[in-house]
Amino acid sequence: MNRLYLLASCAILAWKSFFPGMAAAAELREMAEAEGRVVFYATMNTSDAKALTDGFKQVYPKIDAQFFRSVDAQMMEKILTEARAGRPLWDVVSVTSFYGHVLKKRGMLAPYDSAERKYYREGYKDPQGMWTSTYTNYAVFGYNTGLVPRASVPRSHTDLLKPEWKGQIGLEGRAYEWFATVVSRMGEEKGLKFMRSLAQQQAQTRTGRTLIAQLVAAGEFRGALTAYSQNYENLKLTSAPVEWVALDPVFANIHPTGLAAKAPHPNAGRLFIDFILSKRGQEIIRALKRIPDRIDTLPDPPRLVEGIKPAFARPEVFDDFDRYVKLFKEVFGGK
Repeated sequence: MNRLYLLASCAILAWKSFFPGMAAAAELREMAEAEGRVVFYATMNTSDAKALTDGFKQVYPKIDAQFFRSVDAQMMEKILTEARAGRPLWDVVSVTSFYGHVLKKRGMLAPYDSAERKYYREGYKDPQGMWTSTYTNYAVFGYNTGLVPRASVPRSHTDLLKPEWKGQIGLEGRAYEWFATVVSRMGEEKGLKFMRSLAQQQAQTRTGRTLIAQLVAAGEFRGALTAYSQNYENLKLTSAPVEWVALDPVFANIHPTGLAAKAPHPNAGRLFIDFILSKRGQEIIRALKRIPDRIDTLPDPPRLVEGIKPAFARPEVFDDFDRYVKLFKEVFGGK
């Protein structure tokens, strides 16, 4: 009996030695299933968050995956309230780029270098392993194809300063991250000069990127900045007269996904992150009409990433974010 036990032990050790990755994955799954639960905080809509947790439960039926969905500011307030009470309830969070930066800076994320991170490019993952982006929205210029002839389609941001565009450009009224990123990438002086010239073109602000794209389709604006490429692709599926073009720099609004520093279920949280970053998880994101960040999972249609040179908001921009918000309001108005 002892001989059989010794042989079995040797076999297990040999398996772990020859297949360390598989052994680690099996061990993580065992520990995650022992925890039995994972809580996902997400800023995506409810149906999309449910699709991800349902997909996870199909693969790991022994783990109860739950989610809480809210907009960014409310999500951050909930996280901070839990932290002040000393009772964090979340294991994994997915937020937009600014709040991902804030969570990391406040020490609220734990490093986790998932094996799936090798399928993600620089810019889409934190160098210290605190987060990895699961999907990205790219801010583009959309236009009404019935009102804008092909020869008038802008090829650069400065083309929008031509007289023909005066009073004809829509803009998201709280596009602070877009504003800060474009200004910093153009260079402070040049970028602010462009934004002030754009304001003189009587750019019209509205709240909501989906609404802005719809207003372009309806002809209220000939074109609009700051809405996302998939807003227009979704409208094209309904035969709406819209098209879009990427004007450099293209603001890439990534969605950092990370593990809570004080996660109640840390192993289940790691397993959930592995799932979202995996090919299967990214295919779910693609099916939700979002743009997955994994390099071997192209969006539908692939054009959504073709030729895009993403401009990410740098940490120093977020460290000075209040100033950019103030500048945006001074240039385009708003409270």
